Amino acid sequence: GAVGRGVSHTWSAVADAVLVVLVRLAKTPALQAAFSAILLASVPSIKRLLVASSSPSSSAKPADPSQPPLYFVYDAVSTLGQAQVPVSMIMLSGTATLRFMKTLRKKAIRTAKDTHSDHSEEEDSPLVAGGGRRKKKAGGGGDEFSARAVAAILVGRTVLMPLAGLGWWWVLQVWLGAIPDIRGHSKILQLVILIESAVPTAQNVVMLLLVHGRMEQGEQLAQIVLAQMAVSVLTFTLACSFFQWLVIPM
Repeated sequence: GAVGRGVSHTWSAVADAVLVVLVRLAKTPALQAAFSAILLASVPSIKRLLVASSSPSSSAKPADPSQPPLYFVYDAVSTLGQAQVPVSMIMLSGTATLRFMKTLRKKAIRTAKDTHSDHSEEEDSPLVAGGGRRKKKAGGGGDEFSARAVAAILVGRTVLMPLAGLGWWWVLQVWLGAIPDIRGHSKILQLVILIESAVPTAQNVVMLLLVHGRMEQGEQLAQIVLAQMAVSVLTFTLACSFFQWLVIPM
């Protein structure tokens, strides 16, 4: 009856929400590249067309007869992939710069409007004294991070997250002993786990927002990520040095 229809409606809403999330994830370039690589590597006949069956030497050239017939495609895509980090950093800094310039422009317009409003009120002072309209003060559009929010994000990502990572490392390694010993490389594995908690937010998050058309949110987040990277010059250096001393003492 009514209960069954309510449950069916709930499951339908959940399925629709999950479908929307999956569609958005499918549009993400990073996931598209990862799934494409898994698919190509999972089909041996296609993989042999792109990559040699044995690991090629560093001096091997694409023109070598021993290379697969489509090795030049793999080599070209690999070269393009190496440019991903610098290109994304340029996009990140450009997005944050555009956001900053827009903010300066808005402030200049508000200042000009306030100045014009003051002059108008001085000229029409009898109307104002007689109960005329009072102009609303131009305020923020509500689309900016406040200084307190920015400070909270910076402290949380650059200070609290490394401490949280240290706590998780202590639980997994010291208390539970859950970090496996992989051919004597457990120390490096522990160090990587700790370092992951101290790095700033990846610029891919900004790229995802821009790809999905969330320009306003992407510009805001770009400013936060740049601020994190500036602060991380100090915090990451300290955290990484401490983690290395803790896990791999000299």
